[in-house]
Parts: sequence; structure tokens; C-alpha cells
Amino acid sequence: MQLLVFLALVTACAASPIVSQAALKPYVKPKSTDSRSPCPMLNTLANHGYLPHNGRNITAQDIGDAIFASTNWHADFGLFPANGALTNLGKSTLDLADLNSTPGGEHPASLTRKDASSGDSNTIDTARVTQLLADSRTSFLTIDSVAKTRNRLDKSSNPPLTSAELGVAQGEAALMMLLMRDTYVSLPTNEQDVSTLRAPKERTKVWLLEEKFPTAQGWKPAEEVVQIADLGPINDAIVASQDAQRGSS
Repeated sequence: MQLLVFLALVTACAASPIVSQAALKPYVKPKSTDSRSPCPMLNTLANHGYLPHNGRNITAQDIGDAIFASTNWHADFGLFPANGALTNLGKSTLDLADLNSTPGGEHPASLTRKDASSGDSNTIDTARVTQLLADSRTSFLTIDSVAKTRNRLDKSSNPPLTSAELGVAQGEAALMMLLMRDTYVSLPTNEQDVSTLRAPKERTKVWLLEEKFPTAQGWKPAEEVVQIADLGPINDAIVASQDAQRGSS
């Protein structure tokens, strides 16, 4: 998920108006000629028309604006990684498929895609998503179940993940939990007990496999603007659970 690069570069930002669920643009299934990436979030934004549906000629500002308009997440969630990818690619605009490359941000041990060494790191790996969901024995993904998934994927990665790749992979998991969580409260995420955070499996399954906002499963935009700083405590909780599970095995 390329949206995770540079998320450590955070500043506090003023609150902005919430997004109405009724205002969400409809999902339109992509055509075979549309450009898509290894990132479920960016593909979802294109499928709903917040980015060009053909997935082409996209600017960093387009991505930032699309994230805010659809989810009520601060635009920096898109601006930071998109600007980094464009710099690495040496471009001023990108097609989503450009991100299926190391300069574009493609990384090993993804939650939803096979590694580039498989020959196809852009297509959704249904078996991988199924295993992610199966790592929880309840109807919810939890911090501990996602940590279990991360340990399994990290262990099976060949070659072993670098520290930078580990960080991106953990951030990917934290972003998924932040987006798919079933709690919407007024306290900032860093004032909540994130160890109890949970994401309904059916909701998450629809998002990851169909790359659309799962409104029929109860998803809605955040009630208050989500800041990049809100991702940190979730990431830390996943890392702590990974460490604890490795220590007890």
C-alpha cells in the first residue's frame, strides 16, 4: 500500500468538515483497459471516481484531495507518499500501474498481493486475503490477528525483509485497521485503547477483494478528520503484539 511511505512525517492540522455518507460517489467496476496499482486504497478511489476512473495522469494533489473527499482523512495521507513516488519515478503525474514497481512503492510481504518475484504483484491474491481473514477466529480482525498475519508473511518472505520493508508492511496493516475499524468516537486515536480496535471481517473482505467502500457492510467516512498521527498508536500496537507472539512461540 503505497500510501504508507513517509507517514512518519506528521504535523498537527486543524479539523475540517465531515463527509456525508450520502455524498459518496458510486462504485464502478474497472475495465481491463483501466490502470490499477497494488494499493487497494488508490484503486478504490479510482473505482469510485475520486481519482480518474481510467487511473491515468494523476497528480499528488489529486490523490490528497481524493482521500479527503471520500474518507475525511487528511490530504497528507495521499500527498506525502504520492510526492515521494513521483520523485522516485521522475514524473509529475502517474498512472496507477506505475506504482507496481520498487520506485513506485511496491513492496514484498503485502497483505493482498504476491511478491514481485512471483511475476504478478499487481493482481489481488484471493488466497492471501482469505488467510488474513482466517488468522482471526472471530468475525473481526484485531490487533493480535493482524500481528499474527504479519509474523506469518514476514517469516515466509524470501529474501528476508529489510527494516524499511518491515516498517512499510506494518504500516500497511495499521492503515487497514484504521480505515476498516467499527468504532467512530470523538477522542483522538492516540487517546483510545487501540489494543481493542477491531475491523469487521465482512467489511474488510469487500474492501480488499472488490476495492470499493463497503457501505453495505456499515463502513462510513470518519466522523472527524483523521490525522496521520492517528496511525502511530495502531502501528505501535501491532508491532508490540508481533513481538509478544514471537516471544511466546
